[in-house]
Amino acid sequence: MRRALLAGDSDTASDLLARGARDSGYDGSLIWTDPLGLCATVSLRTPGGVASAIRLVDPLGGETAVEWSDLSGGRHAVRLLAPHGGEGVRLALESSADTTVSIELALGAGEATSFDTGVPDASAVVTAHVEGGASGLLTAEAGAGPTALRAVTRATSGATWHVVGGAAVSVVQLTADVPQVLRLDVALGAAPTASADLSWPELRDRQREGYGRLVRACALDLDGDSGAELTEDLWATARSGHAGARRRVIELAWLSGRANIIASTGELPPTLQGVWQGTWRPAWSADYTLNGNVQNGALAGMIPTGTPELALSLLELVLPHLDDYRDNARLVFGAEGMLLPSRMSTHGRADHFSEHYPHLFWTGCGGWVLRVAADVVATTGVRSIVDDRLWALVEGVLRFAETATVLVDGVRHIVPSYSPENTPGGERMPTAVDATMDVAVLRDAARATALLGRARGDDSLDARWTRVLADLPPYRVAEDGTLAEWSDPRWGEEIAHRHASQLYPLWYEPDAAVAGDERLRAAALATVRAKIAWRAEAPTAPPGRMEMAFGLVQVGVAAAALGDAESALVCAEWLALEHWSPTLTTRHDAGRIFNLDASGGLPGLVAAMLLGSTADSLTVLPALPAAWSRGSVTGLRARGGLVVERLEWEPGRAVATVRRVAGSEWLAPAEGTRVASGPPALLRVDGSAVPEGHLRFGEKPLRFELEWPAG
Repeated sequence: MRRALLAGDSDTASDLLARGARDSGYDGSLIWTDPLGLCATVSLRTPGGVASAIRLVDPLGGETAVEWSDLSGGRHAVRLLAPHGGEGVRLALESSADTTVSIELALGAGEATSFDTGVPDASAVVTAHVEGGASGLLTAEAGAGPTALRAVTRATSGATWHVVGGAAVSVVQLTADVPQVLRLDVALGAAPTASADLSWPELRDRQREGYGRLVRACALDLDGDSGAELTEDLWATARSGHAGARRRVIELAWLSGRANIIASTGELPPTLQGVWQGTWRPAWSADYTLNGNVQNGALAGMIPTGTPELALSLLELVLPHLDDYRDNARLVFGAEGMLLPSRMSTHGRADHFSEHYPHLFWTGCGGWVLRVAADVVATTGVRSIVDDRLWALVEGVLRFAETATVLVDGVRHIVPSYSPENTPGGERMPTAVDATMDVAVLRDAARATALLGRARGDDSLDARWTRVLADLPPYRVAEDGTLAEWSDPRWGEEIAHRHASQLYPLWYEPDAAVAGDERLRAAALATVRAKIAWRAEAPTAPPGRMEMAFGLVQVGVAAAALGDAESALVCAEWLALEHWSPTLTTRHDAGRIFNLDASGGLPGLVAAMLLGSTADSLTVLPALPAAWSRGSVTGLRARGGLVVERLEWEPGRAVATVRRVAGSEWLAPAEGTRVASGPPALLRVDGSAVPEGHLRFGEKPLRFELEWPAG
């Protein structure tokens, strides 16, 4: 395969992949990752019918509700909380008059899949049985031997449960205007004990203390306004062009997106569909897709918007499978070190691929995970994050880079190489050489390793990384003036694609090789604008081009890094207007496929427009669009262990209050942090100009001002 690809023959290389897969026992079909499965369904039945209904969502309080009027004018409500840090759900049942509610605990058929990606129907492998008594119990089981799973759901309503057919049923007597709490507790293995019988006000208070604290860690005010009371009306007003409503939609998308991600993050990060699972055949197996969805989607806002600790969930996902990554490196590339897969859930094997989607040849995952880990360390200053397991991954990523690459005439090539899900222009197959993203991730992994090693007190890998980087191919300007998606000029551009992986050098600490080179900066900007123009030609779900929300995040964050505020705004508004539903959940494509990528991606993009940072610099309002002429944000986090307690701005002026996190002094630059802004500005502290532009931040908050000519 390498010989064929180095000769520019991707067809022969793909044929060899197919032949090798068949010889290894693959039948040509995709092997899907293991999905989350339903453990129970709950149905509520009330008398009186429904005359009208409304859904209420409280992102700050972590509560959703449905309120309705029956045909006789009676009022009813069901409210739901999923207590933060627990494994269960609480429902409050309410009525304006004495009535009964029938509750059924079962394992239902599930909803139809929102998008058929070929994922097998998992319902056939799950069996369930129910028990009655003081609580209803439902036990769901799948598999056998060491891979067997058993989940038990206990439902406690205050009334007795009886087995009726395949369901446990409880009939609850409601007293007028007195909420009755239904407790649903879930556990793997043995049945859970019934949780404490708390009132609804007590549950709300606890939710606001735990979950609510995380949501309140960062708040955005863009001076949005609208008279709309319903989300449907607000979004319709915003789509009509109302400026205040468009800002209000961004504010609500920021708030609800962060809330969705926080609610879906536990020991592990959110999957493609958070932890919601209403179907046995979820799109893309609702797994962890690591070639963009997780990092540019769910994780994108965690670190900059005040909750970097949540991003550690990514390490809990990947670190248990180090041996699988070693096997991947050996079996796929004949290399040492570690190769992480592009998709995973319960294992780390790179076995999800086909000729047209050769995911096993995408090598960027390991270095990307190191970047996320480095940014958590850079924003918190917590050195202990770099434990032996993480350091083993650091070493494994480097050893793979040393042994899986091929030196030809003094140039270190990544071959085979796969730019996520795109095929070079004019080619039939996607396998190629030196995808720009793969090169960029290696360069970034070296920077991440240096910081992680500094935290650990171990710089032994830095010189080896320097040798690897010295031989990598350079970034390239393509014939069309964009940043080439493949460093090897034999592979042509295909700008008409949902991914924008070649922009990776601008997503985190900008790669100086791009940011410091005017030709490459201009090429990257041309890529941003070409991607936006391509989408704008048909801004609807497929067969239109408003597909894959995190692709907009990739383009928008790069635009912010380049200071192109208006392009970044286009991406942010497209995300908020076209990828949000009236229930404040998000979608993969414009208007279809439940998916959490936009929920994490939009806050990450907006944060990048308002604040940029490197190890030694802080850039205020790097990409502030004219439409956001005044506003404020609290709780942003920056590299160097900095917390921006408050940033507010108006035409010609910005004021920020910044402190350094306790324990992060080791991250402080010796000469102080260089402070800059998107519009060139005069920096003042206590009314005095700071001409050198460097400030020394400590644990005590420091307030500074930036002034520039208005307009």
